[in-house]
Amino acid sequence: MESGPDETKKPEISLCIFPHLSELVVVDARSDLPGRPRFEVLNVNDVFDDRFFGALEGEFASLLRREEMPFLKLLALPQEVEGFIRVHGLQAILAHLNLDIQDDGAKRNPGMAVLFLTGPFLALDEEGLRRALGKLFEEQLEGERLDACIDAIAGLAARERQAGGRSSPNEMSRMIMGDSSHYATLWQSGE
Repeated sequence: MESGPDETKKPEISLCIFPHLSELVVVDARSDLPGRPRFEVLNVNDVFDDRFFGALEGEFASLLRREEMPFLKLLALPQEVEGFIRVHGLQAILAHLNLDIQDDGAKRNPGMAVLFLTGPFLALDEEGLRRALGKLFEEQLEGERLDACIDAIAGLAARERQAGGRSSPNEMSRMIMGDSSHYATLWQSGE
């Protein structure tokens, strides 16, 4: 049965990102590959290695040296850098997940979803968070794997709450608006 335009395809890989922590959780639901479905808690330093940073530096250097539309290029830097980080970050995570795959045909680009555990997720009580995670991953993992994944994410969410509580609630808002002494923009709109 083919999915129509209104149906969304379930992601094969889900990433759970905790902004203040150095760990992330990956749920790899590609059941056609050996050892899957599974989940892993990855340390960012193990995934974002010298190769990752070298690729980002190369992209950034070529962006800075582009000759066309120099002023417009500078205004678009934040969005382009964010795009480079996103693309290279996802590629680095996928490369790490595919280390045990021998068949190059199986190394296709799977559908990926990214869940940032901030705001509403962190506002849930323990039971509500566990219920939400169960619903989210029940089609990808089952039994003890699902329970272990929920335990890992809930534990990291508790640490994220603590880490995020150390900064003032308005700090991110001030940074985005350009009102922080720790952040500056090239261009800022007037009110």
